[in-house]
Amino acid sequence: MAEVHRQLVLRGLEDVLAEADTAKERRRVRSAHDALLLEQEAINYLHSGFCQAALPHREPKNASEPWVRRNGAYQLVIRPGILPLRDRIITVGVPYGTKARLIMIYFQTEAVRNRSQIVDLGPTMGSWLKKMGLGTSGGPRGSYAPVREQALRIARCEFTMRFERGSSEAHLVDQRIVDGMHLWRDDSDEMQLFRNGGEWGRHVKLSDGFFEHLVDHAVPLSEDAVAKLKNSSLALDLYVWLAYRLHTVKKETLVPWHALGEHFGSESGHRQLAFRLKEVLKDVVAVYPEANIEATTRGLVLRSSRSAVPISSSVVKLPVPGSR
Repeated sequence: MAEVHRQLVLRGLEDVLAEADTAKERRRVRSAHDALLLEQEAINYLHSGFCQAALPHREPKNASEPWVRRNGAYQLVIRPGILPLRDRIITVGVPYGTKARLIMIYFQTEAVRNRSQIVDLGPTMGSWLKKMGLGTSGGPRGSYAPVREQALRIARCEFTMRFERGSSEAHLVDQRIVDGMHLWRDDSDEMQLFRNGGEWGRHVKLSDGFFEHLVDHAVPLSEDAVAKLKNSSLALDLYVWLAYRLHTVKKETLVPWHALGEHFGSESGHRQLAFRLKEVLKDVVAVYPEANIEATTRGLVLRSSRSAVPISSSVVKLPVPGSR
């Protein structure tokens, strides 16, 4: 059956069924296909670039300045976007906090699972919030307004992923993540346009370039782990970084606190960051028990570890029956 699973992942259901000679073999292929689909439903995905460099934890003081995070040879730059209205232009700052991270994971998970740029959010905003494990309360302190705002920030900002190659080469990806999103309407005053008002548009379209890059660079995450860490942006950042990094570690590696500060943010200084990371590490290890990691006075020691999700999992979504 392991070979059937491998062929399904590589070639899809229809091609494997076409080579099955008997009804019994076809039943086995469909059973294997169904088992793999169930396994994938427990997996989330995030582009490796967002595993290596984190979004802001809090709203940056200057909404018009680009956000820059560096992790070794990799650099993430997020440029604030704009929203043109009938009589003015609103500056849309960079996404931040836990809700922005959960939205990013949701968009990319659905795109990879369904191998489609069109992400279905559900019939109502409330149903979408429930899918992300968020509350559905309204009002000034509810979930609707901040989620709508973070979604718009993600949609309007431009992202640059810079990969240094050798001493001089670099690979740049300058683009928006989202091509189309309809979570607002142009008939409200000031910032209320995207915080409270608006018709519900249940579909989001990821950009061509980002979607193609995502399929090749999606990092599998445990859906259960993401759900349990959803209230801490730092815990989510540490988990996705370890999910990306640990299973590729060949030998014991020390990552010093100052280097971690460039990735996770060190507004309070490296000593304070070390304390905070040590605290959330307890929660991360609880949901990723295979993580072979140790916090020391010098930094985090990484050792070769099993993947955060089952090895048999794949970033390639099996084609649904009748699709091409």
